[in-house]
Amino acid sequence: MSFIDDIVDVGSSALKWLGGSGIGPQLAKTAITGFALNKLMNSVNKSNEKEDTSYSRIQLDPDMENKIPVVYGTAVVSGIVTDAELTNGNLTMYYVVTLCEKTGAITLGAGAASSFTFKEIYWDDNRLVFDTDGITVTKWIDRDGNEDTTPAGFVKVYCFNGNSTSPVVPYGYTNSSLNNAYTVMPGWTSNHTMSDLIFAIVRIDYNKEDKDISKIGNMKFKLTNSMTLPGDCMYDYMTNTRYGAGIPAAEINVS
Repeated sequence: MSFIDDIVDVGSSALKWLGGSGIGPQLAKTAITGFALNKLMNSVNKSNEKEDTSYSRIQLDPDMENKIPVVYGTAVVSGIVTDAELTNGNLTMYYVVTLCEKTGAITLGAGAASSFTFKEIYWDDNRLVFDTDGITVTKWIDRDGNEDTTPAGFVKVYCFNGNSTSPVVPYGYTNSSLNNAYTVMPGWTSNHTMSDLIFAIVRIDYNKEDKDISKIGNMKFKLTNSMTLPGDCMYDYMTNTRYGAGIPAAEINVS
């Protein structure tokens, strides 16, 4: 578990308290940011050339108490199932898997917006390989390099970088004809914006002949955030009012 998971666990109610002007909230802010900086220097931008379980976060079922993590640098996340829809005569299932928050601008909040790349996607510890569209799974490969075409045509993964109108494909693929999330997910409209969230929609067409394609697997997504420098990460978390400490920028000396 990364240091961000520990910080995010304070929850929204605690963040409201942190916004107070008393000595308690101010001391708490100092303790949180000091702890985060120490962890950040040891965690940000470490190599993840192979799936490293020490950077993995478990996949959580729908729950009002689940918290959305923040990712800086590179991390492997499983996400939270935030919506699901069964269609096609109970033969096709859609899952919305929310992965992390979209972070702010890099270069201490004054540069270009940070962006995320879907580096690799795993299903029950097997790396997914996609067709040329970057969406339709053609096979998976286990840790020993064994290939299996069991999921071919039965699983599709639609990736989104920041909201419902920002579709992307995993690293190494290109597709100029991607659809918005609300045209992919049944029952959604343009009001389902998923603002400032990195997420994926997983479509499964049931294969009754194979038990592995009867429900969503333990999915993991290797994400890389373009925000990697410790100073940028700390400034972003300290000042963000949505998922961070909400400290006014004027109170932070960046010189």
